[in-house]
Amino acid sequence: MVFAGWKIISEEVKHPNFSSLEAMVSTVLSQTIPMHDELNLSNWYACNSGRERWRVLHHRLVQCTATLLLFDALDIIGRAGEAARLSGVEFSQSFPGIRGSQYKVEGVLLRALQSLNSTERGLKRGNQKVKSDMESFTSLSDETKSQATSPWKTRRKMSLHKRDEYSSNCGYFFFSPSLNDTNKQEALEVQALTLEPQSGHHADPVVVCDFTALYPSLVIAYNLCYSTCAGKLNYHTTRREMRREGRTNGRIGPMTYPENRTATVLQHHLKSCNPDNHDSIDCMSPKDRAYITPNGTIFVSETVVRGVLPQVLDELLSTRAMLKKAAKEYKKRVQDLAPSILRQLEARQLALKYVANVTYGECCLILLFFDLAILSVYQHFCSWTVGYTSATFSGRCAMPILADSIVECGRRTLTNAINLANAWGREESGRWKGAEVLYGDTDSVFIKLPGRSVKEAFEFGEVYCKTVTSLNPPPVQLKLEKVYLGSILQTKKKYCGMKFDSPNTKPSFEAKGIETIRRDQCSLTQKVLRNSLVTLFRHGVHAVKEYLFRQWSLIIAGQLPVSDFILTGRVRRNYRGTGPVQAALHRRLAEADPGRIMRHRQRLQYVIVATPGVNFKLKDCVVTPMELLSNWDALAVFAKYYIDRHVNAALQRCFGLAPHYIDIKTWYSECRKPKARIHFWPASRSMGKSSMITAYFGSDSCSLCGEQCKAKGRSRVVICSKCQLDDVHVALVATRRLQKAQQDATAAANICTACSLCYEDPSTFAPVATVEDEDHGGESSLTRKRKVREELVIPIAACTSTDCPNTFKRHRLREEILEAEAICNALDEEP
Repeated sequence: MVFAGWKIISEEVKHPNFSSLEAMVSTVLSQTIPMHDELNLSNWYACNSGRERWRVLHHRLVQCTATLLLFDALDIIGRAGEAARLSGVEFSQSFPGIRGSQYKVEGVLLRALQSLNSTERGLKRGNQKVKSDMESFTSLSDETKSQATSPWKTRRKMSLHKRDEYSSNCGYFFFSPSLNDTNKQEALEVQALTLEPQSGHHADPVVVCDFTALYPSLVIAYNLCYSTCAGKLNYHTTRREMRREGRTNGRIGPMTYPENRTATVLQHHLKSCNPDNHDSIDCMSPKDRAYITPNGTIFVSETVVRGVLPQVLDELLSTRAMLKKAAKEYKKRVQDLAPSILRQLEARQLALKYVANVTYGECCLILLFFDLAILSVYQHFCSWTVGYTSATFSGRCAMPILADSIVECGRRTLTNAINLANAWGREESGRWKGAEVLYGDTDSVFIKLPGRSVKEAFEFGEVYCKTVTSLNPPPVQLKLEKVYLGSILQTKKKYCGMKFDSPNTKPSFEAKGIETIRRDQCSLTQKVLRNSLVTLFRHGVHAVKEYLFRQWSLIIAGQLPVSDFILTGRVRRNYRGTGPVQAALHRRLAEADPGRIMRHRQRLQYVIVATPGVNFKLKDCVVTPMELLSNWDALAVFAKYYIDRHVNAALQRCFGLAPHYIDIKTWYSECRKPKARIHFWPASRSMGKSSMITAYFGSDSCSLCGEQCKAKGRSRVVICSKCQLDDVHVALVATRRLQKAQQDATAAANICTACSLCYEDPSTFAPVATVEDEDHGGESSLTRKRKVREELVIPIAACTSTDCPNTFKRHRLREEILEAEAICNALDEEP
């Protein structure tokens, strides 16, 4: 149960730290559960005549209970059941990650196509239903009418009578072409417009404007649908050739489409292309009843046939607007509102947004969303919209020209907005002279305003958005999203800056696509890069240099916790070659424990450590975080690797741009390289007898004052002559240090005791055993002296959860105790 539940939950919620059930509980439920090593569980189950067997059963019961709580918190059962009921998919197959999107989409389409509404075949039946709908609508109050009426329909001034005349049954069916028909379709030709940004640090305000639900709005505005497509013109066809011949390619998706029908559409509905109309007076303002998209596809207007997709998207977007309005009303009118209600409303409206925005890729899917009672299943459909109409390989109803038409309309809309902003910036006497578009991505545009303030930037954004919205058919709308005052643009979809949501708010740091939010980076890289960028935006380059010098010194000296160096990587079942470093670690762990189960694409935590020798492979330096803690005396974090490959590389990608052109390697070479900290852990040989040569070096720094002094062989504790002059004061300082470390360690152990129900104290973390070396012959047993050494007992603790910060805290406190005891022994004081 635990394994199956973990698989479903990990597919439902994506998080970089979801490498274990304990991490999911900590992130989702804000609670901690213990994680016991398999060796401990085996000992408890088999040893002491089964007296400790209850601990194993209790641990498994806690895991099962946590899985059920996660299911309840994420509402996985409810959403899966609702999705199965509405789509016709089996309940066991409706969980996320069990089956692909094609299987679920087919079930949705077969049900949705039974209740589509249109009028191009006349009123066959459903007149009583139309009458009942009319009576129910007129009986509503004015306030309810305003909520029930779509804002998109209101804006387009559609009358109620025109709205109701589309409510009859049309009789569409779900067309399923063969694989041969699908292969004969045209290939996808259009991609979303994503400009290459002007990379660099921009200190001037940058206005970010975003089209609200661009693709759904274009579908509604231009009536783009399967049912409204009337053919596609030949390539390189001019308007003069269209008037003379009106030729098409003869195919629409997988179906053959006769050219004479397309010619009829051009003649009767596209009046501007009909040469006979030029003799009349009315030809000066012809009103076309068809629309040709920039890629040459013809779609009839809604006065001829109203498409299915525009109807459904109209309801979809109005439902999302209603949810957002409901969330605002909840915040305004309800006191002590439960956070779960707002979280649920926010999740639903975001799900609607995602479904609507990807409709161009899976047009038929959203036919399901007519009833507000099924809003709980929207989050499932977010992961299904992968590209049904453009799925020419695995899909059964692909129509690439429809997907290309939507994307091409989006490209033209964004291009017109970009040209307008640049035209304003080139006006010599204009108010917004100097405005320049830095970046454009699918449905957003970044405009730089040199020499302006934040308040002026918001004024420009409001004027610009109103102008662009007025130039586009409703419901296409451009909104002012934010203003950056200090930003860095790297490459496509990678930028950051100090964001202002309004002129009177304080700025906050926001990043998209860079290492501060990437899942394949360690906490060290994220913290250093984020703090460096914030320091740059607030205090300048010189403050960044001072901050980096301090961080590099801490990394080299080994003063940072192990949790900052943990990396996570996905592991697949099969690799063509050796695979990444985490795959090598997985193979080694599987050889040591054949019963270890690792799911496909599950994330595995690992740390890169320094190994003896000069020539080594990176896969030989990969260990788990618990292995590093267990071999703290022989292994050390590979500081140079983390600095060169992760921290400095991420910094160089940001600070190496214009206008600074900083060379991070030069800064790092100027940084002072302190000596690495000496560890006081007992010898451990679980990873082999090899250790770094630095393990045989003694300390040359005073353990009390930190001053340089003469090293005494391999001794890890050295007291300088100055400190030895005041015996009483030195002994008091050493004793107080030991007492404080023991008190802190006891407090941390009490937390673990209450969590895992296993008695913990400072001595139970990393217990030490006395071991005698084996005889190898040579001298007689009477004259030979046995070598006695201390070795760490594995596992080092009853709970080995690397997702709990208390584990690393106990590890650090245990070392402080060992160091304080060594100082007391050097001063001939009893610890």
